[in-house]
Amino acid sequence: MAAAKRADTDALTPEEAGVQIADRHFALIDRALALQAPLANKYIDGIRRKRPELTDDQVVRRIEKQFLTLATATGAGVGGTAALPGVGTALAVGLTAGEGAAFAEACAFLALSVARVRGVDMTDPERRRMVTLGIIGGERGSEIVAKALGKQGAQWSTVLDGIAPDFVMAQVNKRVKKWIQRRAATRLGGVWLGRLAPFGLGAAIGGFGNRAVAKSVIDASREIFSHAHTTTIEGAKKDERPSP
Repeated sequence: MAAAKRADTDALTPEEAGVQIADRHFALIDRALALQAPLANKYIDGIRRKRPELTDDQVVRRIEKQFLTLATATGAGVGGTAALPGVGTALAVGLTAGEGAAFAEACAFLALSVARVRGVDMTDPERRRMVTLGIIGGERGSEIVAKALGKQGAQWSTVLDGIAPDFVMAQVNKRVKKWIQRRAATRLGGVWLGRLAPFGLGAAIGGFGNRAVAKSVIDASREIFSHAHTTTIEGAKKDERPSP
């Protein structure tokens, strides 16, 4: 049966494989967010209870340190993120071995925890997915999502401040998903993602313990959340207009 399944996946065209990678990537992020939400809340509540004197910035630094610990301790292959700037195609390598799931959960923990500290409401599915998409792709990922937002006449500040309408965030996520599909199809050639190397982008597989990759994720988180609570009246009005 396993051989038959392998044969089926091997028969996929690059375009079909790209669609599957994007679908798996989004499902992976959604699952990671669902799993990590209660853990992130518990972690922040614990810090606030034990160390009430800490400032928001100090709490965020503790979160980032915890993320680095998760990143280096899980042993999850950053064959996934290594494919940056292939946001999404990045995780394809680890999907079959559970490595991508470990990385996605660590990034979800980071996104949800920092959001809690910065006062960003992450209960909206489209918002938390978008923020995590930007973070999981490192600095390049945040840029790609920001560009997609710009095409919808939106910006990070209005997303984080809860002003951007749901249809805008849904359209941005859709654009990013299509970008992932095209990127994956282009780089896959005729090879299925089963044990795929990171698309020739030069990143080493063998350990999510790559601190440079983890730090790129932290940099993306800092950049994205720096826009929280900075929405101007002009920006709010702009986001309220439907895109053409």
